[in-house]
Amino acid sequence: MTRFELTLRVDAPPVGPDGTTDLLGVEAERIRAEVYAALRLKPRSVAWVKLRLGTPKAERVIESLIEHRSRGHAVVGAAHLMEPLDETDGADWSILNTRQADGSFSLWDDYPQCKAGTLPAENALNHTFVSTRFVSFYEESGLNGLDFLRCRNSGRKAGPPWFVALPKYFLGMGLDHPWLDRERWVAHVADDRKKRVAAIDTGQNSFHQFWLRTSQIERDPLLQKLLALCPPPAEPGSGLFGLNFHMVPRYLRGSQPDADFAYVPWGEDGPNRLGKMHRYRLLVVSRRARKALTDAGLFKDRAFAGVRSIASPEPGVQLLDGRADGPGPMYSAAELAELRAIEKELGKSG
Repeated sequence: MTRFELTLRVDAPPVGPDGTTDLLGVEAERIRAEVYAALRLKPRSVAWVKLRLGTPKAERVIESLIEHRSRGHAVVGAAHLMEPLDETDGADWSILNTRQADGSFSLWDDYPQCKAGTLPAENALNHTFVSTRFVSFYEESGLNGLDFLRCRNSGRKAGPPWFVALPKYFLGMGLDHPWLDRERWVAHVADDRKKRVAAIDTGQNSFHQFWLRTSQIERDPLLQKLLALCPPPAEPGSGLFGLNFHMVPRYLRGSQPDADFAYVPWGEDGPNRLGKMHRYRLLVVSRRARKALTDAGLFKDRAFAGVRSIASPEPGVQLLDGRADGPGPMYSAAELAELRAIEKELGKSG
């Protein structure tokens, strides 16, 4: 049975003709503190509380908050439904989550570079950059599926070399969560990249309640209760207001490669203003490689987000995978050949 966690924020009732709510005012803080105390909820990050759905406490809290809304006492201004992946599901693949070292790496230049002497003591950063320790472990452990391109040091300080990890194999475009109405979502976001956080031709696992599939709402008591807590808005919203869904990424099982590492698209491919093609990729790791990396102490388990392998799409879920025309790796063969020539010269200069 799928388990869910609901993180929510209580706000003051809407004010003004546009229905906006008070997030930070004195009255909002007073109402929030009063409601949380009455329901014995311990705030996280000042305004937010978390519930584990399916428990008696969660049922009691949700019913009480629905009553507060109906009486105009308080509203749930924003909520996030999370679907944690139970490790007993045995994820075949996991996405490697990394810290972001702002201003330290660049893929925008003619050759990838980093400020090697100022980087934190991590083994992977900024999605696709890995340490020399990572490379050494990979080469010694018998894992497969990666190539590496050494970064140029663009900083003033010397430091251990860092590398761009280049997976050879494609995991897939992913599958939408079956609650998402893709046709409706595309109609709203296709013409404005700022309205979406992922490429339009990849499976969507995070979405706003505005894009829920109507047929799913009609037959799902959980969704009906959540929508009574956070009624659907007239227009799509953001994480600041309304109900957002954050579900486990889903990929088609039959098309997964026989390898330890692979890639999935991150963002949308396209040229920059100088015409250079950018193809950003996320690193995904097989169950075997994940265990090897954690056993060796290169990463903690929390660095990995497991994905759900799906045998076939549910009714109404569009198959986005097309192996023949799927996205290529970060660099084409010709581009990589040019980069290898530069890398060779870097090696000569130390």
